Amino acid sequence: MLFTTTEELKASLGTLHKNLRFDTLLSFVEQAEAKHLAPAVGAELLEKLSEPTEQLSADYQALRKKLRAALVQYAVLEAAPFLAVSIGELGVVEQSALNAAPSRQWVYHNFVDAAAEQADANLDIALLWLDTKAADFPEYQASANYAEARGQLLRNAHELGKFLSIKNSRRAYLALLPFLARVEELELRPLLGDERMDALHAALVAGNLSVGDAALLAAVRPALAHLTMATALPELSVSITGAGIRVLSDNDGIRQRQAAPADVVGALSRKAQGLATQYLERLNRYVDNTRPDEEPWAVTVPDNSGKPSFRV
Repeated sequence: MLFTTTEELKASLGTLHKNLRFDTLLSFVEQAEAKHLAPAVGAELLEKLSEPTEQLSADYQALRKKLRAALVQYAVLEAAPFLAVSIGELGVVEQSALNAAPSRQWVYHNFVDAAAEQADANLDIALLWLDTKAADFPEYQASANYAEARGQLLRNAHELGKFLSIKNSRRAYLALLPFLARVEELELRPLLGDERMDALHAALVAGNLSVGDAALLAAVRPALAHLTMATALPELSVSITGAGIRVLSDNDGIRQRQAAPADVVGALSRKAQGLATQYLERLNRYVDNTRPDEEPWAVTVPDNSGKPSFRV
């Protein structure tokens, strides 16, 4: 782990209470590292950074310091809902102290929001620095995380923020990432063709964009960004949980998770069906290309009874 002592934690976040023991946060640090850092930089690099300080070069120590600044905030996010309660023989009980009182709901949510924003900002700072010095970190260069990130048409919050007002938020970027992939697959690939799109991705991964590739990328990125926002907006206000589809709302710091009304669920269902039809059309065209001797068709059109009647 990047943290092994209370002193290291307090060096990265000075407002931690003086009586806080490292054992209390240990499980949350482990969860935050696996949940937030490993997907961004790879488990191999984190393992290297966990070595004793004297075994790390100046560059590795500098990177660890930057990642620690993000990790301590992520650990706070993981810990915050659980530190006020404990589980014992009497069940779940709420902690209390003579000189302390539970935080008010709006204070708690402001705290969590600020920690999330700071964590994402610190991680972005670390990733931008890491990308400029990637050759000095072979564990990162060899990871799938590195190749996947470099192959994205919009690789991080900073690049997306050039076209959308997301305040360089990594959390916003990650929320939009599935929609970026959807727009690329359904809108850009049919326009540019698989061969040209695959070549552009390969050039991005290799880091050897030609003049033509750079010009194409400059034209693609703003269209991709704004199409993504248009695609995502109807779905960003809902969340799919184990309890079903919920509408998210935030009023004066009081958050609510209400069941989605029937019209919202219906609209999402119709949108999902339309997307499914687009993906099926692409799949059918792929199958047609792999079976040239069969009669080509792109989609099955149902009649009024809902049964397939003819193909086009």
